[in-house]
Amino acid sequence: MKNIIKLGLILGLFAVVSCALLAVVNNFTAPVIKKLEAEKEQQALKMVLPSASQYIAADSETVNAAIASSGINLGSTVISGIFKAVDENNETIGYAANISGPTFETSTILLGMDTDMTITGINILKTTDTPGGQKMKDYKTSKVSSNKSFTEQFAGIKPFESFEDGKDYETISGATLSSAGVSNMIKLGMGVIKAYAASNK
Repeated sequence: MKNIIKLGLILGLFAVVSCALLAVVNNFTAPVIKKLEAEKEQQALKMVLPSASQYIAADSETVNAAIASSGINLGSTVISGIFKAVDENNETIGYAANISGPTFETSTILLGMDTDMTITGINILKTTDTPGGQKMKDYKTSKVSSNKSFTEQFAGIKPFESFEDGKDYETISGATLSSAGVSNMIKLGMGVIKAYAASNK
């Protein structure tokens, strides 16, 4: 009986020490991870809105208000951030949204649009899709986009005027779910960006 109690105390002590060590490690690593993610996001913003001098993040309340005023049902798609891009004179030149949603599995993109609601670029931040879906970052289109990459082909499209697969852009053969999922995120995201822009010029 004494041995069982002793063993229990030892195991309990190990558990306490392990939890304490994990907490200490987390306190050191969490800020570093957060900083790296912020740097990666800034780099991605620069890719979709390269002429901006600064990107101003909207708070969560403003993001939720934009989603509500857009009247769009996002379903399983999540817009976790909206940014206003300004130039050196603090003039608004565009907007960006961080959008996650279903592709073959799940993906996160950054969608950039200028003040005329023309797409300035998209950046695939991450995807958990199969190797076919992973091609989205490098796949070269041919039919409608002059051999641009899958992501490059969206820049310059005015989606509120026309946004049709096979006409304005093309999905990837062999990765239809992945590429169609990205185009669906763009459709949902552009509506929320427009609603945000209307009240946050």
